[in-house]
Amino acid sequence: MAYLDDQNDNLYSRGDPLDELDKELADLKATLGKLEETAPTPGRPEEPKPDEPEKMEQPGEQTPDAPAPDKASDRENEDTMKQKPSKTPKRAAAPPKPKHRLPLIIVAVVLSAALIIGVGFLAMKVLSAKNADPNAAPTSAGEMVTINDSEMGDIELKTVKGAEVNTYTAENLVTDENGVPAYYENGKKISHLGADLSEYQGEVDFEAMKNAGIEFVMLRIGGRYYGDDGGVYADKAFDGFYEQARAAGLKIGAYFFSQANCAEDAKEEAAFAVKLLGGRKLDYPLALDWENIAEDTARTDNVTGDQLTVIAETFCDTVEAAGFKSIVYSNTQQMFIMYDFETMKDYDFWLADYRAFPNMYYRFDMWQYTMTGSIDGVNGTVDLNLSFTDFT
Repeated sequence: MAYLDDQNDNLYSRGDPLDELDKELADLKATLGKLEETAPTPGRPEEPKPDEPEKMEQPGEQTPDAPAPDKASDRENEDTMKQKPSKTPKRAAAPPKPKHRLPLIIVAVVLSAALIIGVGFLAMKVLSAKNADPNAAPTSAGEMVTINDSEMGDIELKTVKGAEVNTYTAENLVTDENGVPAYYENGKKISHLGADLSEYQGEVDFEAMKNAGIEFVMLRIGGRYYGDDGGVYADKAFDGFYEQARAAGLKIGAYFFSQANCAEDAKEEAAFAVKLLGGRKLDYPLALDWENIAEDTARTDNVTGDQLTVIAETFCDTVEAAGFKSIVYSNTQQMFIMYDFETMKDYDFWLADYRAFPNMYYRFDMWQYTMTGSIDGVNGTVDLNLSFTDFT
């Protein structure tokens, strides 16, 4: 998948500032080598001629009145003795004034500082990658971030250019005394409370739902059977629910339970849903609800992430071409692991995550926060949602 990468080998391999640092260090080392080449060449002291009566001192040998030679300067002393030999030296030649010492010191200091800065930069980068804030926008496409998920563990995610990052925070989610959440920004409520319904809910009182705070409903319009034949079907309650919800003044969206395993299936499902609408208006999007069948063998068991991405793209494009808004329903794991955000970055998402607050790196428009909710007007449990986008 384009946005996941379980290999960290290339984490800093392209366009990394450390590459530039390595080049600078190589240049500095080359400069240091040139300076060393221009330093005086070491040599051995010239041997005394046989007719010379006195013995020439060896480097490092001390006469009673000679100061102790500096061991670090022995090679310079030898060089001086070779260039200007003394036939009868009484003491070791005085060391010449060191040449090029200051530039060498400067280069050494610069090299040391560069190494310290480089190590510090690398440590900071590693730490920032490991402790990346999922709400912070990436500095560049292709950067690796680590998302720590309470259920899936650490997830390595490669950022995608143009993909919007989730900026929702748990601090802005406020839950009332009835357990109903609302999301605020700058002190203003921006979320809308909704429920998704199908024929399995039985009789529904839409007026009571509205009085309880529901603002929109997502109605199942139909689906595809998950068996090998995989025929499409209409939800028996859709027509009645649509009319009742409209009469109650609720905003309406729809979803199609998909078991598509190829682009042709997705196009068929979208066209079938549009046909079932029969020209009726939707306020909210028409959603692709593609799900894995955990409790049984299904025709979609071997669908890959790349195939699912094509399925979602085809469904949404077909819906949009028919004049409706589209959205993709997905749980957190499926959204992280299967969808390719190089393609899906331009599509809206409806996220299913039943934890206290979703942990999603990329932006989503709707959040299904429970599948066991309770609301006036519905017998039994019901899926409840918050929409962060006003689709109307």
